[in-house]
Amino acid sequence: MVKGRFIVNPFPEMAISLDDRLQLQDLANGIIMSNLANYDKFVSSSKRKVDPRRWKQIKDREQLTVYAERPESTHLDSNDLSGSGLPMILCVGSIEGNLEDHMYGVMSEDLETMRVKASYVDDVSGAAVLDPIVIPTLEDPFQSLLVKWMELDIPFASTSLVKNRDYVYLEGTGFVTTQSGERLG
Repeated sequence: MVKGRFIVNPFPEMAISLDDRLQLQDLANGIIMSNLANYDKFVSSSKRKVDPRRWKQIKDREQLTVYAERPESTHLDSNDLSGSGLPMILCVGSIEGNLEDHMYGVMSEDLETMRVKASYVDDVSGAAVLDPIVIPTLEDPFQSLLVKWMELDIPFASTSLVKNRDYVYLEGTGFVTTQSGERLG
C-alpha cells in the first residue's frame, strides 16, 4: 500500500452547471437502459451462456468470470452502448450475500469512505470525488451519481519505465428492475 494516498483532492473544486448535471444523469440513464436491454437479451435468448466467439475470458475468481468483448465482434452488435466503439466488459457468476450488502460494498460517495475501502485495495494510489451529481439519501441510500478521479498504481512506476495511469469517470449506483421483476444493482 502506498503511504500518504487519499490525503487531499488534488484538483480545485468543480462547479458543474445544472444543465451539465442533467446531461450526465441522462447519459448514465441511457447506459443503464442499454445495459438492461443487453442483460434481458443475455438471460432470455442466450440462456445465460457466454458466446466464446464474442467474448474472451480475461479473469476468473471464485464464482465470477470476467470477459472482454472481442474487437472483431463489436461491429456485430448494433447496440453499442457508448457509440465509442470501445469493447464492453461482461461479468458472469454469483456472489454470496444479498444485493444490499454488495451495493454497500461498492459505494464510496465521499473521500473518507474511499480511504477506508482503499485500505483493502493495493493498486489504487489516489482517488477523489470531484463532484457529487446525485448523493444518497435516507430514503434511497444506494442511489448515487458521482464524477470521480482515480490513479492506478502501475507496477514498475518507480523505475520511470512506466507512469501511473489516472482517470476521470462517472460512477453511478442504484437499483433497477427488469421486465420480469428481477431486481438488479
